[in-house]
Amino acid sequence: MNASLDTKTIERNVWQDSMRDGLMELLLGVYLLLTGIVIQADMSALFILFMVFIPALVKRMKEWFTYPRIGYVKFPEHEKSMGRRIAAALIGAVLAIAMVIFLASEGEKTQALYRWVPLLPALILAAGLTVTAQRTGFARYYVMAAFALVAGLAVPFVDLPRKMDNIALYLMIIGPIFFLWGAVVFVNFLRTYPIRVEESQ
Repeated sequence: MNASLDTKTIERNVWQDSMRDGLMELLLGVYLLLTGIVIQADMSALFILFMVFIPALVKRMKEWFTYPRIGYVKFPEHEKSMGRRIAAALIGAVLAIAMVIFLASEGEKTQALYRWVPLLPALILAAGLTVTAQRTGFARYYVMAAFALVAGLAVPFVDLPRKMDNIALYLMIIGPIFFLWGAVVFVNFLRTYPIRVEESQ
């Protein structure tokens, strides 16, 4: 019993250390904002570049700022994936959008599809952030999950002219919010965990 509790405590502490720097929120915000911009500008080919560039940037920034301050942790393979909950959220979003389209009149089905597409990233983000909150114990991820979900439910009610405007608007709303939130956490992390002179040498 005690061993089990100790293991859970250690796992939570490790997860907290891995997410303490705020880089996930900061760079997720950058990714979402840039994605919204390229959708609005009709340059969707840049998606692939972002998918390659952002993870590499996360790794590099961890090496520059996080590991010298609190060390490096490698998670077991089964701890790295949020696949089940993300898949469940994706299925839920697809079913919700399908229901909206089904209830829409015949001439409005296509328009309804594009207007409710923001629900897909909203539910996926909410699921991922909720899992992160449960693993780390950081309440800020619950707040971010709630914001992502509420924004995803609100944006479809905005009447915009072009097909992809609603999803672009959603991403350009939550992107800067996540970025600013992550930037505040990151700056506080740098102040709280300075690199010691002897360690830097």
